[in-house]
Amino acid sequence: MESGGYYEIWKVAYPLIIMSASLTIMQFVDRAFLASNSTEDVAAAMPAGTLYFTSFCFFMVTTNFTSAIVAQFFGANDMKSCVKAAWNGFYFAIFAALMIVFILPITGSIAINLGNHPPEILAREHEYYKSLIPSGAFMCMGSAFFAFFSGRGKTVFIATVNSLACCLNIFLDYIFIFGKLGLPPLGIWGAGAATSLSTMFSFGCAITLFLCTDQETLPTRKHRRFKFEYIQKLFSFGTPAGMQVFFDVGAFTLVTFLIGNLSKEALAATTIALSINQLSFLPLLGFADATSIICGQFIGRGRHDTAMQVAYRAWRMATIYMIGMASLYLFLPITLINIFSPTATSNIDFNTILKSGQIILALAALFNLFDATKFVFMGALRGAGDTKAVMLISSLCAWLLMVPGTLIIIYVLKSNIEWVWAFLAFYIMTESLIIFWRFRSNRWMKIDLIGRNGSTMPPDDLIGETIPLD
Repeated sequence: MESGGYYEIWKVAYPLIIMSASLTIMQFVDRAFLASNSTEDVAAAMPAGTLYFTSFCFFMVTTNFTSAIVAQFFGANDMKSCVKAAWNGFYFAIFAALMIVFILPITGSIAINLGNHPPEILAREHEYYKSLIPSGAFMCMGSAFFAFFSGRGKTVFIATVNSLACCLNIFLDYIFIFGKLGLPPLGIWGAGAATSLSTMFSFGCAITLFLCTDQETLPTRKHRRFKFEYIQKLFSFGTPAGMQVFFDVGAFTLVTFLIGNLSKEALAATTIALSINQLSFLPLLGFADATSIICGQFIGRGRHDTAMQVAYRAWRMATIYMIGMASLYLFLPITLINIFSPTATSNIDFNTILKSGQIILALAALFNLFDATKFVFMGALRGAGDTKAVMLISSLCAWLLMVPGTLIIIYVLKSNIEWVWAFLAFYIMTESLIIFWRFRSNRWMKIDLIGRNGSTMPPDDLIGETIPLD
């Protein structure tokens, strides 16, 4: 069997796709519940939820880069370093959790007020953001231990835990939002509280699985000492990855707040269309993460050519998936959007939302194909440790192209939401092509993430826990 073939990619990717699909279903049901409860709730959920992710994504992505470090150490057959990397990733996550809990509520409230949205939307944004804050702390702490499994290709564990957490979240959403089992209706605050409790459950499972790993092969209860060399790797390679996501998501958060100034209908249409598009987008992240893991393992073994082949194969698989999802957007847009139709009286015109949403979904069918290129090759570059280049490309595209262009379209040209999304599709296309160009340059092959120079590479029959060998 060819090493790094489609089957090997799928074996690592499918649990991550299942996990992403469960997250998609969770968020889809969450928004559908909120839409059924109040159209104002679902309109507030998008900007507040995006701001929440922006607030802690730097810490989470930096911590999660532990998976790339573990993947390369695993490829080099250095199991003790895999354990040490996970523990030190957790120590960084503790610092991150403290920042999230004590600092971000203050900065988030200021940012929401600056959005200048209508009072009925603004109040709900504050509620949702504050109730989501604890989940960011639990996500960061859990990601270090999950990285220990994902970096070794043991993605089934992660998918199982996160799927259970998502099921718990849906159950709690129903109880909290609508007020069941004797509880009062908590609305949008209840949706955020459900997410926080579910991520706490996920963190508990992650640390339990980590400590219960076979101690003869992977002594996770040992090697707990703080090692600055691993923290240094996170700062050198993980911090640019975290900054890239922070700048990227931060720019998109600003765009969603700008869209909110067009009209409540424009904001609601954007929220609904993006909630539907998560059916495509989140599973794509599963392909990207699998690409990062497998490429990292082969790079750890010094097999850069195979890592390159893995990236192209993962891209083909992701593109085929995106073509299938694009068909749904083009042929069933009204059916998908009507899932979010309100059952209660609202002062927002849903017919306007329906018309705009169809156009946004048609544009999503186009830009999702470029997103497949962007995220798969970005995953490959991240697995190699080429995070500084990715940060530079994404940040410049976001803040020199997307944000200024959106400002011009909304405030200078006075265009509608459809033209905003047409421009966003152009931005995604541009960024994806630049990311692909960076991958094609092969400069990532020169990066030494784990210090392989001077290390002894293992024979092929010692590695293969995840990927069959030639």
